[in-house]
Parts: sequence; C-alpha cells; structure tokens
Amino acid sequence: MFEAIDRETGSELIDRIDRERLVAHVDELADLTRHSGSEAERTAADYVAARLREYGVDVEDGEYEAYISDPDDAAMTVSGANEWQVPDDEIITVSFGGETPPAGVHGEVVFVPDVTDAALATAELEGRIAFTTGLPTPGPVERLAEAGARAAVFESPTEGHCHEMIVTPIWGTPGVDDAEHIPALPVVEISQSAGSRLRTHLDRDRVTATVETEVTTRRATLPCPVGRIEGRASDRYYVIGNHVDSWHEGVTDNATAVAATLELARVFADREEPPRRGLLFGFWTAHSFGRYAGSTRFVDDHFGDLRANGLAYIHLDLNGLRGATRLWYQHMAAIEDEHRDALATVPDLSLPDETGESSVLGDDRPGRNSDQSFWGAGLVSLLSGARLTPETPEGGPVGGGWWWHTPADTRDKVDPAVLHEETKLYAALAARICESPVAPFDHAKSAAAVGDALDELRFEHPAFDDLRRQAGELERLVTEANSIVDDAGDPTVVDAFEDLQVELGNRLVPALYKARPDHRHDSALPQGRLPGIASVGDPDDYAGRDRLFAETSLRRETNRVGELLRESASATEAFLDAFGA
Repeated sequence: MFEAIDRETGSELIDRIDRERLVAHVDELADLTRHSGSEAERTAADYVAARLREYGVDVEDGEYEAYISDPDDAAMTVSGANEWQVPDDEIITVSFGGETPPAGVHGEVVFVPDVTDAALATAELEGRIAFTTGLPTPGPVERLAEAGARAAVFESPTEGHCHEMIVTPIWGTPGVDDAEHIPALPVVEISQSAGSRLRTHLDRDRVTATVETEVTTRRATLPCPVGRIEGRASDRYYVIGNHVDSWHEGVTDNATAVAATLELARVFADREEPPRRGLLFGFWTAHSFGRYAGSTRFVDDHFGDLRANGLAYIHLDLNGLRGATRLWYQHMAAIEDEHRDALATVPDLSLPDETGESSVLGDDRPGRNSDQSFWGAGLVSLLSGARLTPETPEGGPVGGGWWWHTPADTRDKVDPAVLHEETKLYAALAARICESPVAPFDHAKSAAAVGDALDELRFEHPAFDDLRRQAGELERLVTEANSIVDDAGDPTVVDAFEDLQVELGNRLVPALYKARPDHRHDSALPQGRLPGIASVGDPDDYAGRDRLFAETSLRRETNRVGELLRESASATEAFLDAFGA
C-alpha cells in the first residue's frame, strides 16, 4: 500500500452517517414496484434527484431510450392420461425470453440434469421441450436453443420460490451486430414441487407438454439521475453506482443500496470543502429489465471523459440483508490492498476465513454482472457488502437471501444495522480514493495479475513466455514509480503520477478483463481474466482447419495484450525519465 493514504477523513465521515436517514430512504422506496418503464421507477428516480439537490449535489436528470423486456405471464400443461397444469403461483417466465403463440408450443419433454457438453451430447432436444434444473441464465438458454429445443423449463433451486431472471447475453441495449443474439427460445421457471411432479411422470413414461409465455420486449424512455461533486484539486473522480429498478418491491435489491448512495452523497456534500477528487453517483435503471442498459448507456455517452478522468467504479447492491454477518468482496488487483484493509478495519462485520476462498461467493475478481460496464473505459472495479451463505436455505442461490428476485423482497428483510455498517465501509473507501494525496491504485499488482492469469490457464503457448516477460518488466517499472511518488512532496510529481495511474488503468483493465474492443461491451456470459485468450483455448484441442483458426485467434489476442503491456511500460518509463533519480 502507498504511504500517503488519507484514512482520517473516512473516520470523520463515518461519524456523520445517519442511520435514521438511511431507514427513511428505504421506507420511502419500499412500497414502489419499480419495474423499468413504470411510473414507480420514475417516482423513485424523481425522489433520488430531489434528495441530491436538497443536499447540494449537482444533478443531471438524464433520460435515455433503452430496449427492455417485461416477463408477463407463463403457463404449462402436462398432457397424458393424468393431465395437469402447473399452478399459476408456481411458474414464471423470464425477461428477454421468447414469446409463444397464443396456443403455446407443444412437444415431448426431455430431462437434461445439467446443461453441459456431456448431457447435451446424449439428449435428443430437436423439436422438444428441455427440462433442467437451476436458474435460467443466458449460457444454458443459448445452448438449449442451439440444440434445437422448442422451449426450456427450469426447476427453481429454491424450495417454495421462483426467482425472476433475465436471459439475454447482450450487455445493455443491443447494437446491430448484437441483435441476432436476442433470445427467441420460450423459457419458464417452475417450482421445485412442480419439478418433482414432472420428474416423477418422466420416470414412468413419455411425457408431452404445452408451454405458454407472454413477454413484452420493447423500446422505452427511462430516467437515469446522476449526481456529481466536483473535486477541489483534480478533475478525476470515483463512480459509485446502484440500480433503481427492481423486481417487485425489491427492498434489499435495491432500495437499500439507493439509500446508502444518497447518504454517501449527503455526507460528502455537507463538508466544508469538496474532496480532492470528485465523486459521481449513478442511479442506473434497466439493470434487471435491460441487462444493465442504464450504466451501459452512461458509459457510451461519456466514454471519453471516463477514459480521461474516471478512476474506479464500485457497485452497491443487495445491502442491509437480514441475517448477513460475513463480508463478500471482489476487486481488481490495483485496489486489492486498500480494499482489504478497509474491509478488515471499518465495518463491524466478519471477514471470511483465510482458507483460500476469500469471499463467500468464491472468486475475488469481478465477474460479468453488477453493472460492470466501465472496464472498457479503464476504471478499476471493486464490490463488497454483507452476504448470506449462497446455496443454503436462508442464503438462497446467490447469498442475497431466499427472497432474492421474488415478491418476498420486502421491508422486513432489511437489517438497518447491517446497512449502516456497509455504508461506513463505502464512505471510508470513497474518502481514501478521493482524499488521499496519492490515489490508492497499485498497477504493479495489475501487471503481476497478467502473469497470474496466464498461469491459471489450462494450457501453455510459446507466446505466453513473452507476455510473462513483459508483465514482469512492467511490474518492476511501476514498483519503481510507486516508490518515487511515495517519497515525493512535489505536487507536480503527484499529479503526473495520477496521470500515469489513469493511463495504466486504460490499458491494463481492458487487457485483463476485456475480449471485445474497448468501446464495445462484452457479453453477460461468465468469463475470467484474459478472456480473449481463454476463450480461444488450447490449439491442440482443435483439428484440421479449426486448429489453424485457433492459432490465428490466439496470435492476434496475445498481440493485443502484448501491445497494451508495451504501451503501459512506455508510459511508466516516461514518468521515470521525468521524475526518477
């Protein structure tokens, strides 16, 4: 960690956080069913803008056009001698699922325990209805459609509840090159009780069924309020985001995060002087109904400014969960040390055991979720909060409570004490990033992460040796630059180092986390670090012309990462030439 980190301001801000204000914001939003495009969503956005203005925060009342999808209704009738229908309260459809004709689609039901290569290789799905288990997500839906299924039925992972989901793999509003990936497959989710009954019938005999879905997929003009506090000494800023829209009342997902963000805006705006660096508060819409369309559109509209001045993005979500005591976190390597320190020292919440899994959700690196729309613009990403244990009766499938994405996400699921502790954490992190003489981003760790990511790949390639060499040299150079700024009292050196930090973020974040060009958004499918390389895989796994194609893709992707490492090294060397001994 850098020596010149301001941790005193965070302590001062923490003392100003008002739990009663947090609760008042939650109560104001709790009864609003904030589906995207609804009056309730706009009411919530207007409330946010009014509170920000009341606190003295500059507000942009943004509006934008998005492509969103409302899952309206679903039905399923199982045919045969003992015909039966899934009860209305035990079946739902999904956002961006295909809509059936009024009479539905009919076919034989085929059980696929898991949507894997092995299972699909033996399942005859052409023209049939696929029945599987788990949450309906883009990857399995896409694969079932490719296998020829007429419809897909998913059995909920949670007893007694179905979880609302979105199945498009397209990040944000589609472009012309994405539109072909808008799903057309009708998808429903049924209860465990209905799933058990269906499996029993399948064990006895051949089963046919009719699936009906009503889904309204449309263009809509949506609100997107954004608040800004300008920095007193720098044009650079830290982005704090959440989402205003919700499934049903969505009190923990995501009224509590809106409340936390409003309180952060208030305590920063209420100080005698603004922070050294600025803050931007994003209240995104179309998170749940448009696959992060709000944050995506914001990035598209402000890409140049984000590239020049954006430092980092934190997404607030699922805050104040009743019963949550353990911290969950994800971060990019550049902010890891400071984030871990804040997690360990600020909130009265427990860190996970140091047993290799550093988060209750496993991997501590950001994934393709949570409005992570800022990677192409080079912003360092971090996320954290209190979570329940996932895949347990209380924690539900993702650790957000069994009530996650259900009508049961209501006011009684909120623990104000947990929300208060989380807001303290976010205030401390914002103060460290915005008030420290040197912003706490160590891109020597980003360089090291390139080598680590190569080591984690399941294959080797001759080009990797050169990438490791370049990453190691960059790590050495940035470490030297870090030591210079730590010892510097000259504002010119500190300002130049901040410029370097932004340049390095602009190159190393896309190198590590992007597969598509920086101005375009990768899909909402799972991907790890160095996704462009990892998605190609080992050329030895291919045969014939496909092996040639794999080698070609791998060569191009290693060239891209190598060039970003070279550009990063050149920028660091220029700093060292100007300010080194």
